[in-house]
Amino acid sequence: MRGARLIGPVLFGAGIATLAVALARQEATLALVLVFPIIQATGPWGALGVLLLVAGFVGTLLMWPFPLVRSHGADVLEEPAVVLPAAGPVPSRRWGGIVFLGPIPIVFGSDPRVTRAMLLIGVALFVALLVLTLRLLRVL
Repeated sequence: MRGARLIGPVLFGAGIATLAVALARQEATLALVLVFPIIQATGPWGALGVLLLVAGFVGTLLMWPFPLVRSHGADVLEEPAVVLPAAGPVPSRRWGGIVFLGPIPIVFGSDPRVTRAMLLIGVALFVALLVLTLRLLRVL
């Protein structure tokens, strides 16, 4: 049952490989609108690739978040154990993230220190993206 978690990613990978074959055989076209890839399937390989991609997304969403714990030779779904500290206040969790809208990073975080760290990471990723783009265009 542990291998069932891999069904979604395997189907997704098979969909990408099938779409690559469809693109090589000119049975599909690929375009980029803003930041979204648009796939137009015109043949059976393209249709199969799109179906495998959708099946991969669904399989990943359905199987990935459930923790499987082996118990007495069988896979059983169990809630993770919660460990409470013996004494003292519970430390708060700090979190943050970066969302790129095109080349512009949008940063957020639970406290100023984490937000600053996310901002630095976002700026570094933006600079790397800019350098790689200019290099690809042979400007640098």
